Amino acid sequence: MRSHARPAHFALASSVLVAAICSAAAACGGAEQGPGPQVPGTAAPSASASAAPPSTTAPPVGSGPTATGVPPAATAEPIGPMKPIAASAFAEDLKKLGIDPLKPPPLNKLTPDTIRKLMPSFAKSLGVKCAACHDTDNFKTWTPKKRVASKMWQEFVMGMAMEDGTPLYCDSCHGGHMQFLDRHDKKALSAWMDANYVKKLKRTDKKEATCEGCHGDPFEAKFLSTWEVASK
Repeated sequence: MRSHARPAHFALASSVLVAAICSAAAACGGAEQGPGPQVPGTAAPSASASAAPPSTTAPPVGSGPTATGVPPAATAEPIGPMKPIAASAFAEDLKKLGIDPLKPPPLNKLTPDTIRKLMPSFAKSLGVKCAACHDTDNFKTWTPKKRVASKMWQEFVMGMAMEDGTPLYCDSCHGGHMQFLDRHDKKALSAWMDANYVKKLKRTDKKEATCEGCHGDPFEAKFLSTWEVASK
């Protein structure tokens, strides 16, 4: 018998497949990070400043505070509507890398070259660039998001498949967005979780897919916070 949904169960990621579950995860090994927000300073010049000759060196775009001295807040990415999870569109790409999408190996068993070639699929699945998961000063550093991606690779990419046997991958759930769960309506979220994670997935170890598989027993809604520090 399948487990019934509980409020906010399977609160994934906010992260996302494969979490490190993708070192995870691991955004895009090697792709260049895009420029920061283009937010020029808006403070009005003083009278003495207006009399001074213009500077020949332009200030860095997007690095200065606003007129109030407080950096502008980042615009949150709109979340929802939550789409049904689906078989991965990257199955053929994985096969070209020598990875069986239905029986992928642990990330630490892949060669560095394969990992680098795999990263663009993580980035596209989550709609991010390298810095979303990596420390771009040292890509080998284990960051919280890399730990989540790695754990998601283990628990979802390796540990689960679609109920019909087709491959499950980062894009199956994330669909191009790192954060994709709309938590405004807890009842609707719980129903979506039950319909998608309990009823549409099966575990590769043949055990029953339940809420407790990720949330544990007793139920822990914010289990991803533990993955950020404990997974590798």
